[in-house]
Amino acid sequence: RGLPAAAGLGPHRGCGEEAGLRAMGFSEEQARRLLGLQPRLGPSRQKAAAAQLLLLWLSPEAALGLLERSPALLWMPTERLRERAEELRRLGLEGGMAAGGRAATRGL
Repeated sequence: RGLPAAAGLGPHRGCGEEAGLRAMGFSEEQARRLLGLQPRLGPSRQKAAAAQLLLLWLSPEAALGLLERSPALLWMPTERLRERAEELRRLGLEGGMAAGGRAATRGL
């Protein structure tokens, strides 16, 4: 009987996290790219940030693009990111569109 593998090591590292991101709508490639962003933070941060962006009705592609352009979002505490996402939803931002149907790109 062999020794158990250390957490996060070995050829199957990230398989569970990748499957979780796939279940959220990310493609295999997108999940790998997302997990490669700021790897020192660990996969739970990438998944939490992605989840908050998806709750804004962003597509997985748009959420990944935003995190690639603004990786500092991954360093933001999950609770603070959630609060900011809730504020944007309260203001009517969903899917990158303001409540009036205009693209909400100013001030973001």
